[in-house]
Amino acid sequence: MFHWHWFHRPHNPALRAILTVLAIVFVAGIVVLGFFALLAFAFIGAIVAIVRAMTRKHAPIARARDPRVIEGEYVIVRNDPAALKH
Repeated sequence: MFHWHWFHRPHNPALRAILTVLAIVFVAGIVVLGFFALLAFAFIGAIVAIVRAMTRKHAPIARARDPRVIEGEYVIVRNDPAALKH
């Protein structure tokens, strides 16, 4: 079984309870710190999003176009046997 060679659990029950409480407080502190860091990132991200939305130039309204035309990029593919052999 795996065990730490540099740290052996104390045999005294009171000391063992104190170390357990300290470990729980330490882990809870890390969780709380992470939660507040998440809140800070969300708050800063919301401020950045609001500022960008307020300073962004609005795109011009697209004019009416022919509905029969489909715009896009295309590639012409040759249909001869020489182009199909690779």
